[in-house]
Amino acid sequence: MKNIACISQGLSHRSIATGAPGVAPCVRFRGLVLLIFLLLFPGVAFALPQFPVRFGSGIYEGHHQHEGTIQTMDCRACHVNPTGGGMRNQHGRSFSIEKLPWTGLNEEAKKAVEALEVFPYISFGTDLRYAYLQAERESNSPFKDTFFTMQSDIYLAFTPTKHLTVYYQDGLQQNREVFGLIHSLSYNGHFKFGKFLPPYGLKIAEHTSFIREKLGFGNTFGKASESGLELGFGEEVWFGNAAIFNGSGAAPDENHEKGISATGGIKTPRFWLAGSYYRNQTGKDAANKVTRQYFGVYTAIYFQGVSFLGEWDHISVENTALKTDGQVAYAELNTLLKPGVVAKVTYDYYDPDDNNAGDRLQRITAGVDLYPYPFVEVLIQYRRNKEEIESKNDQFLMMAHLFF
Repeated sequence: MKNIACISQGLSHRSIATGAPGVAPCVRFRGLVLLIFLLLFPGVAFALPQFPVRFGSGIYEGHHQHEGTIQTMDCRACHVNPTGGGMRNQHGRSFSIEKLPWTGLNEEAKKAVEALEVFPYISFGTDLRYAYLQAERESNSPFKDTFFTMQSDIYLAFTPTKHLTVYYQDGLQQNREVFGLIHSLSYNGHFKFGKFLPPYGLKIAEHTSFIREKLGFGNTFGKASESGLELGFGEEVWFGNAAIFNGSGAAPDENHEKGISATGGIKTPRFWLAGSYYRNQTGKDAANKVTRQYFGVYTAIYFQGVSFLGEWDHISVENTALKTDGQVAYAELNTLLKPGVVAKVTYDYYDPDDNNAGDRLQRITAGVDLYPYPFVEVLIQYRRNKEEIESKNDQFLMMAHLFF
């Protein structure tokens, strides 16, 4: 799951305090409807947005496994791209039709996935997200009452040999990734070269989450992918990825500095703990140089049918005149109410300058993810925003997601 591509203005720029007075009646009503919907399903099982943690080693049950395949909990278990997102591999597609829908296994979908094994050298995939967003009247977003396409991506992978894949991704928001991938090496390692999103932190689907958008990893309008090299591995427990890239979002590079990023740690079936680092300097001369440096930790924990996902990052931005230090954080709680129905609450926090008390952003999002049929997801979300200056800026979102 990956890269929702287009509502950073609609979903994240402004926010409001948690006080209920002044909330529009229709928005209040929708929030009540959503709450009632969440309470209709009392049975609690396991859940987490990262499927390897929610299902544990069960993500491999009942699937055809190629000889020598390592049963890793890392992103490469289900995606062609070892660092996650974009096209799903054969195992990822099989898992999505067998474990996610509330209708259970669909033979027609199973045959569609099996057909790809007949000619495995070329594989196609897609992500289409179409949404309706309503924001309260004081919102500064143009998406106040709007239907729109959030993502429309096409994926193509050519794998002429066991160890080589050429990968292409492009779509509506030009979130292009094009790279060569040498994979299935020792320790389940890989070498990547081309244009890609640098490895850092949790690669969650919601690109407007502050840990993606504010750090520059939202990959909307092609602004986040970089030209460079990447090395990584993903064994049963340990994983690591590191990259060196231009840092300018294009080629040729604008200066002699190179950006670097890395992430690594452990991922077990019920617990993750990892760290990340990023450094990049932009600007052609000393007068306009800007150095950005991030470091952070993230974790995932599953316990008694409830799962927690969290990330915290320190942000440092420095130029010739000023240096600021800030932080960004994300937390998420999930539970599976019944097969194909996941309840989720998330919290986003962003403070770009610890010395400035007036620029903090916070928001809470509550909703459900529904998987009624194979390759179909429906999201219903209500978002309460909070800024230092109060305004009526809550948001209600419904989205249909078709994927393959």
